[in-house]
Amino acid sequence: MEPAHLSVQVLIQYLGLISQAATVLLLVVLFVMLRRSADRRAYFHAWSNAWVALAVALTVLVLRYLLLPNLIGGPAPEDAALVRVSYFIYQFAKFAFLILLLRGTLLYTGGLADPPLGYLKVLWSLASAVALISVLLTRDAVGVLFWQSAANLVMFTWCAGVLLLLPRTRHSLGTRAMALALLLNVVLWSCYVLAFTFHFFPQFGVGGPIWRFFSGRNTFFDLILEMLLAFGMVLVLFEDARREIDSAHRELRIAHQQLLRESFLDSLTGAYNRRAFNEGAGLEDARGSFGALAVFDLDNLKDVNDQHGHKYGDALLRHFADILRAGLRANDKLYRLGGDEFLLVMPRAVPGVVEKRMRELISGAPPLQIPDTSLSFPVRASIGVAAFKSVEELEAAVHDADRAMYSAKRSRKRSR
Repeated sequence: MEPAHLSVQVLIQYLGLISQAATVLLLVVLFVMLRRSADRRAYFHAWSNAWVALAVALTVLVLRYLLLPNLIGGPAPEDAALVRVSYFIYQFAKFAFLILLLRGTLLYTGGLADPPLGYLKVLWSLASAVALISVLLTRDAVGVLFWQSAANLVMFTWCAGVLLLLPRTRHSLGTRAMALALLLNVVLWSCYVLAFTFHFFPQFGVGGPIWRFFSGRNTFFDLILEMLLAFGMVLVLFEDARREIDSAHRELRIAHQQLLRESFLDSLTGAYNRRAFNEGAGLEDARGSFGALAVFDLDNLKDVNDQHGHKYGDALLRHFADILRAGLRANDKLYRLGGDEFLLVMPRAVPGVVEKRMRELISGAPPLQIPDTSLSFPVRASIGVAAFKSVEELEAAVHDADRAMYSAKRSRKRSR
């Protein structure tokens, strides 16, 4: 029964190794495809390269166990040159996976496109040396893995630590998934260390059950945690892209609101324009309420334009708008309907009070003084006031106030 049991165990090992290598190759394809949408994310490029390195490591291991025996016509001895070379490539590629994983994690947590990580160059040199020494000093693949275990524990712990120490505002499902996968890897490789201890030093009696449990099954555990780690990396990329898209949408909304607001404002006086009135901008407080509105016509604007030019006429319009604003409540809205005509909407106001107040405001207004000149232009305006009981009556009220304003203008001309 022992040979049969051994053959089944070896078959399970080979199946697990092939499944792991095939899955990592698929992850490489996925990450390469996603790199197109991650051009400005150096951390994702590093993670993509890490999966490429791991795919190389596992592919070399698959070739060592499945292809190499066919090339040499039988089981390949552990001390064969090709076996040693394959172990070195595997070991170095696995170290490369760890270094690139660390680099990508530090790039992401550092908040910079490419922070100074020059000290990682030391790790590359160390990885080459350890890979070579581990191959020269060990007799089999288990010995190679034993040398690798310390690097896995250090790197996985380092990466998990920097992710867990991120500010709370940067914690997300992706970073938590990555940190969980990394911590589980730490636990798994701690178990592997105990198993390796039993393999090399059975006399200590440490790790025997763990060795028997993981023997032949370790690749399946590695595969599950690699998929969880890749899932976390993809989530981090998608969350990063989503934040960028949300930010762009907010900026577009702000720009749209600003453009819309500017389209509702009269550029000369800063009052709302006719379009704003027609579309109901600024009339929110008038909805569901009564009130009064006043229509103004600046009587002497034409004379100022004809005698002194539109420059001074524009100054008089701005001066008049400022005078009206000085008498407004917070919920009153001023509109420039065009030319020298203004409209003032005053919710919950009484026409008689509004007309008296506006006439006093205009009659007491100071004239426009032009700096560095002797020019002075008085403020003369006709006014018409009407009441409205609802926002639906505003158009009719504007018509009534307009008629009252022109009636007042004609009366003033006759009285001169």
